Amino acid sequence: MFARCLAAAALALGAGLAHAGGVHYQTVPVVEVEPRYSTTRTPVDRTVCWDETSYQRVGGSQRSATPTVVGAIIGGVIGNQFGGGSGNKAATVAGAALGGSIGRDAGRSNQPTRYTPVTEERCTIQRDYQEQNVITGYRVAYLYEGQVHRTHMRHHPGDSIRVRVAVTPVP
Repeated sequence: MFARCLAAAALALGAGLAHAGGVHYQTVPVVEVEPRYSTTRTPVDRTVCWDETSYQRVGGSQRSATPTVVGAIIGGVIGNQFGGGSGNKAATVAGAALGGSIGRDAGRSNQPTRYTPVTEERCTIQRDYQEQNVITGYRVAYLYEGQVHRTHMRHHPGDSIRVRVAVTPVP
């Protein structure tokens, strides 16, 4: 029996010492909760398309080489009539080149250049930003021993919160 009384006294003494110089917890009522916000910007990509008209040459690739060839032959024959020896060869080559150029230009002038409109869809990506207010935490007011205290919390506390009470002896 004495051992039980001694154990109970030691337990009570230990609890009293722990309470006097230690920490204990208490549940207290919340009196006010104020959410705190911050604005976030989220990028939002969207595709924007439009019709664009350009003009393409019609019939340009179907031109005949005949005027150039005929001009080169005629120019070569005329050039061959001038000069003698190696000068004759040079005059033939020069006449063929000049005749080919004249024939090409004449062939182009006989065919008018035409263009036709072609409409194509063009697209691009545009980035916009969506702003949104997000709750980042709560400013909480709670009542402890008749006084209102404030703290910040990440989550909504509900009707009450648990506080840590530290007891420190005054010298």
